[in-house]
Order: sequence, then C-alpha cells, then structure tokens
Amino acid sequence: MRDEFLGPRVMFKDPRAELEAFEKASPLLRVSADAPPFLVVHGRHDTLVEVTQARAFVEALRGTSRQPVVYAELPGAQHAFDVFPSIRSAHVVRGVDRFLRFTHDAWLEQRQRSGGAR
Repeated sequence: MRDEFLGPRVMFKDPRAELEAFEKASPLLRVSADAPPFLVVHGRHDTLVEVTQARAFVEALRGTSRQPVVYAELPGAQHAFDVFPSIRSAHVVRGVDRFLRFTHDAWLEQRQRSGGAR
C-alpha cells in the first residue's frame, strides 16, 4: 500500500528513500496524550487499509490519550462502505452524531466547571 499507492500517487516520494516524510504523515506515530476525542469506524473486510492498522491506532490512542476513544469495527464492511446510502451507513451517521453530542456535552460541562462562559 505504502510503496505502490501512497508513495507514487499521494506523497510523490519513494518511502525507501524518504521514510521520514511517511513517518510524519503516519497517524499512528502522531498519537499523544493531547489527542482529541476519537471515533474510529473501520470495515472488517477493508481491502485498501488492513483492519489491523485501525486496531493498532485505537490501541495506541487508548494507551496514551486522556480523551475518549471509541472504536466500531463493522463486520462485512469494505473501505468507503458509506459512499452509498444504506442501513449500515445510516446507523454509522447516527453513531457519529451521538459521539459528537457526547463529546460536545462533556466539553461544555468541563468548561462550566472551570468557570468558562458558554
């Protein structure tokens, strides 16, 4: 994936010659305690990005971040499963809405406790 797609078509660089550029672009290598809340949705049958990459990213976030990290792995789902409307994509939209409302409400509550204006 990196050598045959990302390198020549996205980054326009050779990862073997310029590995640092790819490491800087890696979400996994950018995980920190200051990461924002995350909702990661990944299809179990994704043939473009292996599901193990999403799992590793979520594990790293959960081990480091001080914010909520939610992971939804969808059985049978392929990459970009949400491009076409379906029952599955409608449920994911509802889940994203609930996650955003939850994190926004938590932010408002924290702001009010610390004396910040609304």
